[in-house]
Amino acid sequence: MLKACVISDVVCVEAERDNPVLLNFQNAEMGYKDDNQIQCFRAVDTGRANDDDDAVDPDRQRHSRMAVVISEQQAYRGYLGEGLPTDQLNTYVAIRNKKTGKMRLIQLEECTMINSCYDDNRNKFADLGADKGQTAIRQFGGKHALRVLDRMARSGSNIDVMNETIEESVQKFDDEQFTEDNEFTKNKLEGELILASMKPPRNPAAVTPDELYRLEDMISEPVLKELNTVSLELLQKDPASLQLATVYLTNKVKAALQCKEPDSVENIRTIVICLVMDALSQLLDKHNRSLKNLQLSAFSKQLNREIKSNFSQINHHKQLKTKYTEHKALTYYLALAFALEGCVLNVDQIHTGLGIPRNDLLKFAAFIGGTYNSAKNTLTLRMGGGDGSFSGGRSFLGKRRFGRKK
Repeated sequence: MLKACVISDVVCVEAERDNPVLLNFQNAEMGYKDDNQIQCFRAVDTGRANDDDDAVDPDRQRHSRMAVVISEQQAYRGYLGEGLPTDQLNTYVAIRNKKTGKMRLIQLEECTMINSCYDDNRNKFADLGADKGQTAIRQFGGKHALRVLDRMARSGSNIDVMNETIEESVQKFDDEQFTEDNEFTKNKLEGELILASMKPPRNPAAVTPDELYRLEDMISEPVLKELNTVSLELLQKDPASLQLATVYLTNKVKAALQCKEPDSVENIRTIVICLVMDALSQLLDKHNRSLKNLQLSAFSKQLNREIKSNFSQINHHKQLKTKYTEHKALTYYLALAFALEGCVLNVDQIHTGLGIPRNDLLKFAAFIGGTYNSAKNTLTLRMGGGDGSFSGGRSFLGKRRFGRKK
């Protein structure tokens, strides 16, 4: 139960002060999974700020300050205080000092956010004058739109009167003319985006294959710091007592602990990579669809949370394992294995203990740039690979390539 507090300070909204902003979204909700991909900005609409014509809308100048929210694929904007009652209700956030018991009240500014697509639709024809509008419609419009323009020219009709009809005609023409092509392009693009999102991030400055996939690009900095601490703590343990998800990973960590300089930078990095691969292999081995009660890493709670977050799909606020997330985890596992083994993997060694078919291992290794040598039974990472296809007469998605054999 809170003790009595004394309000020592009240911070109101002032022109020169940026108070916190409470954002209200229309037809949207914030997803907790992708919060790190959301960026928020303050902005000023210079068109409104410099507008000298207050007769049309007296509030335009007053509401020129904006809030802008950009997510991975969407953008939202709103004007602070626009459309909200100013004198009826004020909202404050309270900050209490536990030691002194004093409380500070800070007034919030409110902003209603709408998707930027509404601006695009509203302004689609706003910048077209009568002549430009008619020229564009004659160039791209259908037969019905052209007939309307001809009637207007003969009767001297005002284009503003027919603007709505013409817009509908042009839109109808666009929909009928390009529906099939757009649908095909859209499906193709969506497929390419899905495949690209399964790949681990590549180093754009890589010159050699061993620089292609870096641990720092696949795991967040806070988790890496904790794993470094965990690796140093493992140096104090008996190597014989360690047990990871696969024999391959267990032997790798034991070898690192038993070498001449176990606390060297290289050794610690090897252990950290093995701990991440251990969590990914636990995910691949589990048959549970829900990840809520699963422990994917026995060494780090932060790693356990991050793997669940990055390699799951959200359905009704539940983290679920799907084919997509399983394939994504496999590509990351293989990328880390290439980094661990100097870009050359023994297939049997890396496959033992993984709960996946061998063909999937070869297919997804090719997907990120690996080349299979059947004589040596090895996978080698190449600079030019990883285009989403692999040898053997089949595309990445498993469809046959039909054609005459040469």
